[in-house]
Amino acid sequence: MYAGFLRISFTGATGSGLGILALRDGSVVGADTGGGTYSGSCTENQDARTLEFAIILSMPAGAIPVQTGIALATPMNVPITASVLQDDIGSGKPTLVQTPLGPVNVLLQRIADFP
Repeated sequence: MYAGFLRISFTGATGSGLGILALRDGSVVGADTGGGTYSGSCTENQDARTLEFAIILSMPAGAIPVQTGIALATPMNVPITASVLQDDIGSGKPTLVQTPLGPVNVLLQRIADFP
């Protein structure tokens, strides 16, 4: 299982953003430039060569989701599940992720491994 830092770049219907995720021992935590924080889990499917993410994105009031472009009146927790091919990490090939707010194209890039 990969353990380290990933840069996340994402684009929705009305905007884009950047963030960082830390993966270790099946846990995921992170943050993005829009004020969102991420927490959840990641498992490896060795047969499919994928990473399976189950994450809660917590967005503060006033944050502007890239899917809608409308500022949130109140904080919101968004459950996100995604399956990312390990070969796509760092390849420049986006993964389409369906969220409750709408679709997002996501690029992941390894930054550094944990020692």
